[in-house]
Amino acid sequence: MTALEREMIRWGKLLFERRLISGWGGNLSCRVGKKEFLITGQHAPLGFLTSKDLVRINHEGKPTREKQRASSETPLHLAVYKGTDAQAIVHVHPPMVLAFSLTHESFVPVSFEEKYTIGEVAIIPQDTPTVTKPEQVVEELKYHPVVIIKGHGTVAIGKNLQEAFLLTDLLEEAVHCQFFKEGAAATRGADSRPSEVQNGKTAALAGGKSYVLFSQEHMAALVEHANHDSAFRNHGSETCLSTSLTLHLEETDIAWTVKLVAGEITELNQGTNGEFMISGKEEWWRAVFSNRIDPFLATQQGKLNLKRGELAQLSRWYKPFQRAFSIWQTIPAQ
Repeated sequence: MTALEREMIRWGKLLFERRLISGWGGNLSCRVGKKEFLITGQHAPLGFLTSKDLVRINHEGKPTREKQRASSETPLHLAVYKGTDAQAIVHVHPPMVLAFSLTHESFVPVSFEEKYTIGEVAIIPQDTPTVTKPEQVVEELKYHPVVIIKGHGTVAIGKNLQEAFLLTDLLEEAVHCQFFKEGAAATRGADSRPSEVQNGKTAALAGGKSYVLFSQEHMAALVEHANHDSAFRNHGSETCLSTSLTLHLEETDIAWTVKLVAGEITELNQGTNGEFMISGKEEWWRAVFSNRIDPFLATQQGKLNLKRGELAQLSRWYKPFQRAFSIWQTIPAQ
């Protein structure tokens, strides 16, 4: 038995013990080199795997050993590997998440750890026993490490099986907490449905002018809208937001630095002299400004890179920065 086979057996057992899967449900896989993968076989019980239950397949999904049959979700796994940088995939049926998915359109985490680690999780419609149309799953996994399939389960990706397992486990626990929250709200007679502001979502400015991404006009618009927002200024004042932040676009090496004093942006300059510096490729900046991914989550995942400063220091100003980015996402960028 290889080390990789032992790892897959180990995580299958832990998924079963954590009640993230039952019976013969779920499937696991991981990369083996550039063009091959190890995946659980059809009808393989994750809690009781043996080496015979693990199937080595090529990039077309064909087993390298005759008579072995890979999981029926093999096309989903291959599509995710092709469309993302995943090294391992955990696809299981956590009961809390499954129940939650039947009555919701997305999951918004409660705790800060969950917001940093998984962000808002999409719930994708599903009407077949296996995932026959993986395109939307792949698209979401480009921006978030885990996704929910309505009435079906979860798909989590990671650099290894441990990471994908932990993301799955965290999501199930987060949804469990959400049920407690909704139950408490119902007891008080309150409306438990999250508002657009609680979701961190804001509508795009109707008829608003669009700007070239990272142009001077774009940056000036960001500053103007933030400074005219009372919530941003109040959050900034309450948290004593006084620092400087550089936003850097890697492809063109354009960088802008904003200086903040007591919750107000007082200066905007081109350059990289900020106390904190966040750098990233255009793809991920566009995802941030279009509200496809939370900026803190993008930084946590390494899609954006904190080149200067510590994330723990930035987190003390989470509320004003989160508000600022939610405002900036209403300004159309070309």
